[in-house]
Order: sequence, then C-alpha cells, then structure tokens
Amino acid sequence: MRKLYLHVGVHRTATTSIQRFLRANFVALVSKGYLYPFGVTRHNALVSKIRYGTLSAEDMAQDLLRRMDAKGPHVQAAVLSDEDISAIVDVSVFAPLMRHFDVKVVVSLRRQDLWLESWYLQNVKWQWDASLAHISFAEFLERRDEFFWIDYASRLAQYEAVFGPGSVVAGVFEEAEMPDGPIDAFLAMIGITDQTGFGDKLHHNSSLSPLASEFMRQMPLDEMVGPDRKLVEQAFLDMDAGLVTNGSKLLMPLAQRQAVMAEFADSNAAVARAYFGRDQLFRTPLPAAEAPLADATLPTDGAVLMRDFMVPLMRALAKQMTGARLAADLPGERKGQGPKKDRVNPRT
Repeated sequence: MRKLYLHVGVHRTATTSIQRFLRANFVALVSKGYLYPFGVTRHNALVSKIRYGTLSAEDMAQDLLRRMDAKGPHVQAAVLSDEDISAIVDVSVFAPLMRHFDVKVVVSLRRQDLWLESWYLQNVKWQWDASLAHISFAEFLERRDEFFWIDYASRLAQYEAVFGPGSVVAGVFEEAEMPDGPIDAFLAMIGITDQTGFGDKLHHNSSLSPLASEFMRQMPLDEMVGPDRKLVEQAFLDMDAGLVTNGSKLLMPLAQRQAVMAEFADSNAAVARAYFGRDQLFRTPLPAAEAPLADATLPTDGAVLMRDFMVPLMRALAKQMTGARLAADLPGERKGQGPKKDRVNPRT
C-alpha cells in the first residue's frame, strides 16, 4: 500500500520553510518516488474543504491516487502539509484516507514555553484572529488552554486512535536534534536520505522582534484585505531590521517559564518514553535566571516614536507599494490579472 505523509506541524516548527522547499523541489521529489501534489505551497485550502465537508477525504484520496499513477509506478508516497491540521479537534474526518494509504502523521514537537512565545508573536504578525492579535502576552498566556495541540501526549494519542498504532512519526524541534536544520530533519522523517537534485534550503516566515510586535499589535492589520496586509507586514519586517533591541525574544521570566513547563511535565515524559525511548523529551535547558527578557516597551516620547517607528515604517511601506505597482506592470500580469496565487493545478 502506498504511503501518505500528513505533515501537521505543529506551527512554528519551520513549516513554511519546509512547504516552500517541497513545492520548489517538486520534480526532484517525484524522481525519488514522492508527490507533493496540487501545485500549491501549503495544502490549507484542501484541508479546509475536508474539515468543513465540502470535499470528502474519499474523493481527495481518489484524486491523489490518479495523480500518483500519472507520475509513474515508482511514485509510492505522497506528502500533504498543513499545520492547521494540528488544531482540528476531530481528525477522524481524514480516516477514509486509510482505505487507500498507509497514513503517517509527521509532527515536530517544540518545547511549550518557547512555542507559546513564538505563537504569540506570530498571532500579532499575521492577525488572522482579532481576539488574539491585539492582546498583551500576559493576556495571551491566560488563554493557553485553547492551544490543546501542545499537550503532545494527548494529541499524538488522538492521531494514533484514528490512524492506528505506529502511525505517528515524531521529531523534536531542538537544534541538537536537527544538526543539519529542520528541512533535513523533515526529509529524514519521511524516509528521504538521498538529497541529490534538491535546491537550496531557505528560511522563511521569521517572527518580528518583540519590540516591533508590541508596535504592530496596536495596528488594525486584521481589518485590511490580503494584498494590502502583505505589504504592511513586509514593511514592518523592514522597519524591524533597523530597530535597536537587546536581541532577546524571551517573554517569560524563569519562574513563569518553569510553571508553564510543569503543566506539561507528565505529558512530555510520556511522549519521551513512547516515541524516543528516553525519560526527557526536551534536552535544551531553560534559559538562565539572569537571561535578559526582550525589550518590548514602546517609547513614551512621541517624537522618539515617530523617529524610530513611524518614519521607518512609512518609508518601508512606500517602497513596498512602489514594488507592487511595478510588479503589476510586468508582462503576463496586465489587464487586471494581478500576481499569481497558489491554486490547485490539475497537472500536478
């Protein structure tokens, strides 16, 4: 039976970098017997259709089998990637896939204190959920029970309840566990050891600094349409590059960090024993008590705020807007066609 790897994240474990690598190396993957289908970077639209019942997992499986057959009999594995699968409460909607594939759920586990800090910054940056985009980190932490998928023992058990024992392929998102980086670690998790023909492995979707994030969370990006928001997001990244900070992205003092990790101690220990044959899941020590917290306090002086934040932001935004206008005039994107977007390609 052919394999189907469901890459479910979790979020903030280099998923964007992995997805862009897989799409960019479509041909090389096919040569190795792997299909990254539908001509998109991330399979969130497909997953959303299955999740909300506008496409059945059975129909998707049949489509995927046809695409694999079209690429040749050597293609014996497919990869679907969307980190939002990790946040779907009932993953049994994907159970019909088991009729046609040996389903493997590929999940990367990031230490929960670091994940919460990174997820907070990402919610401020993307602003897809207005209820999380504009709150303080302290308020965000009070809602951490909503992120049920970082109780790893419970979540991995749910995957195995649907797809069967041994269906989970787990990795630890720590540098020592991924000496060649997260993309190489992911490739190893899906059984690819020969990397001949692959292109560069690039990093994408970095977080803003906590200082820039504190400024950004005051902004109504969630009220903007997609293309406009992308321009503003990039302008913030450009502005952030010029900010002077203390370099730290730590948001929790040690005592609070220890308390958060204590909540997950039993769960993490159970995962360590079940999937890694050891007692400790995460081996990187917590930051030292004297490690500085991120500088996330905005200037109270209006002139300084204008000089260090608003003026650089406006300059960066003007540059982005000019670039967007020039891109719209390129051949093939005239007559209102606009820039190309990810879309399902029936030939892939």
